[in-house]
Amino acid sequence: MIINREVLERFDARSEAVGEFERRFSDGFDISPLWGTRSEANECWQAILADEFLRQHVGWAISTGLLPARIRADLRGVILYRANLRQADLSGADLSGADLRGANLRDAILRGANLYGADLCGADLRWADLCGADLYGADLCGADLYGADLRWADLRWADLDGAILRDAILRGADLRRADLYGAYLDEADLRGAIVTDEQLAQAASLEGAIRE
Repeated sequence: MIINREVLERFDARSEAVGEFERRFSDGFDISPLWGTRSEANECWQAILADEFLRQHVGWAISTGLLPARIRADLRGVILYRANLRQADLSGADLSGADLRGANLRDAILRGANLYGADLCGADLRWADLCGADLYGADLCGADLYGADLRWADLRWADLDGAILRDAILRGADLRRADLYGAYLDEADLRGAIVTDEQLAQAASLEGAIRE
């Protein structure tokens, strides 16, 4: 399948986005490899995510059905700055060391994903599924994790300075050495989480949080 003006208009893309797409890809953009072998899909996803314009519209394309939700690609160390990956299925993906600053990952599935050392500063992770995710040493400074599922996530040494964790599910999460300074944990479910009173004392708010 080749994405061109006709296809974009069929999916009700905004006229300014269609115009910019045509300027960048006058011959269209072939996305048929996304349904091919893992190697073919990886190469195509890499091309999409390497382009600043395209990666800011991935979430829209997924929500309309133009792109598959499942992203089959090696994303280690990839620059995804301000990428729109809303509703993307990244379960089990290797995003270690990736630059996800300011990325939109709202409602994304990151179950079991490897985000070791990833930069998620200011990222939108509202309602994201991060169950069992490896976030060891990840930078989540100022990230919005409202309602996120972080059950059994490895958050050791993670920087959660100023992060919003209201209504987040942190059952069984490992928060040893995590920086919770200024974090908002109102109504968060911390049952079984490995975290000290000293860490929680640094949080901005814990109103309604459940520990037992």
